[in-house]
Amino acid sequence: MNKIYYLGFIFVVSFASACKLVLNVQKKELYDQTIAANTNEINGFKAIDVFYDDFDKSVWASPEKQCVTLTSENKNVFSGKSALNVKWDKIEGGCKWIGIGFGWNNWMAKDILDITKIAAIQMQVKSAKGSFKNLPVAFAFEDYSEVQCYYGFREELAAGVFTDTSWTSVTIPLSKFDFEGKKFDTEKVKQFIIQLEGDGNIYIDNIKFIKL
Repeated sequence: MNKIYYLGFIFVVSFASACKLVLNVQKKELYDQTIAANTNEINGFKAIDVFYDDFDKSVWASPEKQCVTLTSENKNVFSGKSALNVKWDKIEGGCKWIGIGFGWNNWMAKDILDITKIAAIQMQVKSAKGSFKNLPVAFAFEDYSEVQCYYGFREELAAGVFTDTSWTSVTIPLSKFDFEGKKFDTEKVKQFIIQLEGDGNIYIDNIKFIKL
């Protein structure tokens, strides 16, 4: 009788240990899935990649070639296979306004209403030659009623000095844009614009939304 009781005890302990092992494995699997999902969206917003590799019809530059040129770059790249090289000279070229734009996600309307307080748009920038602190640009969003909301570059937006030897992050919190004051429709964003002032020659890569 004692022998039977002893064998039963071993079976119960072994079964409990096996169940515990299975539960631990399942718990880890669920955790991994959650982390993977979070890297591809911010509070339900999934169109987080504004520019990564594709220089397609959603990427444009002002047509005045004497003032600005935008080309695909495959040598100076932060990530992926390509970046963008932007060269401009607004004064010498005699242009009133120049810029580049991104109608990412196939120009579909993007709803950023739920992330305006918790996210930023970030890009990687590298000088084509030399180093500098000030980037003569302004950033803007445009909605599908053609309302534009701008915010000019400030040194505190950059992680450091711009050089031709390394990439520097530029991060603009969405809260910096006066969407409410401009009556901007954050549920129908058309494109992201970079207005160019003065002159410059830079590489841009990996434009995306990040969670603050």
